[in-house]
Amino acid sequence: MIALEPAELKRLVMEGVDGYMDWEILAEVMDEEEQQRTQLATLLGRQQGG
Repeated sequence: MIALEPAELKRLVMEGVDGYMDWEILAEVMDEEEQQRTQLATLLGRQQGG
């Protein structure tokens, strides 16, 4: 069994899913998740600091 280099594996996977992905929606969801992580970190910081 031959292992693929990580970059080659990523390329193959992305090639396989490209037709099924809506990249605009993915970007929106990732932005929303980042905002939620920031809000959670802020909340946790208040709880730990207070």
